[in-house]
Amino acid sequence: MKSFVKYGIALGLMASATGIAYAQMKPEAAIRARQSIMRVMSLNFGPVAGMAQGKIAFNKDVFATNALRLESVWAMNVAAFFPAGSDKPVAGSKIAEFTRAKPEIWSQPDKFKQAQDTMTEAVGKLAAAVKSGDEGAMKAAAGGVGKACKGCHDDFQAKP
Repeated sequence: MKSFVKYGIALGLMASATGIAYAQMKPEAAIRARQSIMRVMSLNFGPVAGMAQGKIAFNKDVFATNALRLESVWAMNVAAFFPAGSDKPVAGSKIAEFTRAKPEIWSQPDKFKQAQDTMTEAVGKLAAAVKSGDEGAMKAAAGGVGKACKGCHDDFQAKP
């Protein structure tokens, strides 16, 4: 029992430290992190969307691998990488010299959280469909992910 309490305390301290780390993240690091997560999401969703739309041949193994990778990457909580102060490019930065994040992310936090929650739900449905092995369900769930991506980007990402 004592070790259970010790582990619980340690876990609580780690969770608190993680929250503090996000809150203290430098804007450049936040921009780099969220851009990296979104890039990996895009690289993995592209083939999934192509297969779901019939633009490329359906390959269940590739679809499943990419879809489950989306679930893992999305679990990194991309919303945590939008701290205050990361709304502007970082001058002189090699990686974070641009950001297309709209001010609405910070001025409408509830709406932004809802968009993140919608994406989390859509990614979860995609993972469940993959685990079911039903090709039709997989393709339909991919459409839900695409709609969630588009909805968030329409509201919170500036056009290039």
